[in-house]
Amino acid sequence: MMKKILYFIIWISCIVLLSFAYEDYLYSQFKVDVVEGIVEDKGVGIKTSNVYANFTEEREYWIELNGEKIIVSKGIYEGVQQQKQIKVMSTQHGMVIE
Repeated sequence: MMKKILYFIIWISCIVLLSFAYEDYLYSQFKVDVVEGIVEDKGVGIKTSNVYANFTEEREYWIELNGEKIIVSKGIYEGVQQQKQIKVMSTQHGMVIE
């Protein structure tokens, strides 16, 4: 009888721990960062990356909202205008602009 109760407690503990781990995983995959403000500045920079000793340079488009520089795609960069109110929502999988 005591052995069955012990197994039951161990199973419940494992299920609870797995549910916490899964909740953290979902949060990290689907969290949404929202930045809202007026576009103060925008520009293009050069990003140098090193992959297995192969150096490449790419254009990096950015906008500045509330004093914070945000890296955006070329489409978003071309779609925003300075001194306009926008809202940028970003996830691990991409960005949306309103």
